[in-house]
Amino acid sequence: MAALPADTNGGQPLTGTGRVTLLRTGGGAGFGAYALLYTTRPVPGGGVEAILAAARPEDTDPVWDLRRPQRCGPQASEKRPLMSWAAALETDRRKSESRAAYDQRLAQTLIRIGHNARSIPPPGLVDLPLATWGLTTEHLIHLTARHLGHAVARIGRLVAVEPKEE
Repeated sequence: MAALPADTNGGQPLTGTGRVTLLRTGGGAGFGAYALLYTTRPVPGGGVEAILAAARPEDTDPVWDLRRPQRCGPQASEKRPLMSWAAALETDRRKSESRAAYDQRLAQTLIRIGHNARSIPPPGLVDLPLATWGLTTEHLIHLTARHLGHAVARIGRLVAVEPKEE
């Protein structure tokens, strides 16, 4: 998969190289399926940044078979941002909860999904030991406390993934 359709919303582009985990996920609360990329990278000063980006499953490489709906998952694809899906999975923002605290809670939900997919691989998971990737950043959230070893969460739209030879 070279490049996906360009993001019309703008946002900060970012590219990298490393281990990439891709899975078909989504559903619940009327949401369709996402092709979710999860990867990590070190951050200055210590810690790890979780990178989570989504695309429509049909926009991914057919070899990865993320286009085919799962038996128990959503059949249609989703275009709404990942943070909207995370908000549908979480309880509503509490009156006493700041926007920043709520965004952190949503980021933690997405981190758990990506991290857990690597820990307990679901059917259809694609694990690329070395790949270049590109995304358009929609949210950059510095966590007040590390979550599953992550200090920062970067959430956005997947632009490209290209497997590399080790």
